[in-house]
Amino acid sequence: MQCLVVRGLVKEVEEDINKFLSSHEVNVLHMAQSEHGEYVTITLLYAQLVPLDG
Repeated sequence: MQCLVVRGLVKEVEEDINKFLSSHEVNVLHMAQSEHGEYVTITLLYAQLVPLDG
């Protein structure tokens, strides 16, 4: 299990998470969000998927 934490303005965080998910094959196990003023923090717990042929 691994963890990704992204913090910033909502649009920036959304772009960072989309970029991560489009470039990694993962199974998201849990997601948490917290907000402080204009900033949001997203924490993703995920498992890296392993190809069956490799």
